[in-house]
Amino acid sequence: MAEEFIPRDNCVFGRKVFFINASFNIEQLAKGKLRDMEYETFIIDDFKQAKNILRKNPDSICLVNLDHVNDSSLSVVQYLNFINSCEEDEVLTTIFFGVLSVNTSPKQMNLFFYNAKLPCGYIPSSPNREDFAETLTCILDVNSAKGRRQYVRATCEISGNAFISITTKSGPVHFPLVDFSSVGLACKIPAKMAGVIAPNTLLSKVDLFLYGVRFPVSLIALKEFKKGDMNVLVTLFSKGVTMEVRKKVRSYVFRILEGDIDKQADYLNPDNTDYPQELAKKSIVVNMDDLPTASDLDDSYELEELTDIT
Repeated sequence: MAEEFIPRDNCVFGRKVFFINASFNIEQLAKGKLRDMEYETFIIDDFKQAKNILRKNPDSICLVNLDHVNDSSLSVVQYLNFINSCEEDEVLTTIFFGVLSVNTSPKQMNLFFYNAKLPCGYIPSSPNREDFAETLTCILDVNSAKGRRQYVRATCEISGNAFISITTKSGPVHFPLVDFSSVGLACKIPAKMAGVIAPNTLLSKVDLFLYGVRFPVSLIALKEFKKGDMNVLVTLFSKGVTMEVRKKVRSYVFRILEGDIDKQADYLNPDNTDYPQELAKKSIVVNMDDLPTASDLDDSYELEELTDIT
């Protein structure tokens, strides 16, 4: 199904994917299957922080669930006004918006088709999780969510919290991580070992430590390069590293990335905008109840006729 689409704006490093007003099923899908498929997905729990976070992540994808899930949710028209208000912000105009809903009535769909720019479209929220996941992945792929990279990685602070330990003749040596993903890692090489590990070397007995948790792994050295004053070794997990370990490593990747997103919130400056219950931007269609349904339209129905609907 995804092969039928031509990717839009092939973003080299991919796009973060944010979900607003996520239902339980959407959150489970975003934090489960989609992450397992290496999409960089996040939930924005506090709607008032949505713009703060999106401004710090230009060119991201943002999918808004229209179905009410709690008392803090907005109405359908308010979400439409929120999306349109982002056009007034130079950074937020780069966000690829889409909406999710179990309501696929032509009236509600047309409300968004005629009154908002939605690169990711109006996406039906199927109760069948597999069907919904397939639809979402197609939408994400056509909007270059992964870009050219295939795996989500997290950058580490050079510290004692994330490192690998290799036993040498003179004892264990620690290599602090620079970044890592579910398929491999890059680490800082101690000065005394620069140039020692040749490409394609199998490091069969390595202990990977992630924030106090130890994972026995084996690595294949790919290359060594210079990054400023630091020598960096790039490695891949060998075939012997189980899917269970890779999944646990991926969970740490997202733990770091979620922490980064949390830091981007600005709780001193929340978005307290009272988004109106009526269309704030009357571009084409004014009254939702008067919208034509799909059956009302034919090939001769001109778009400008809709401007006369009141």
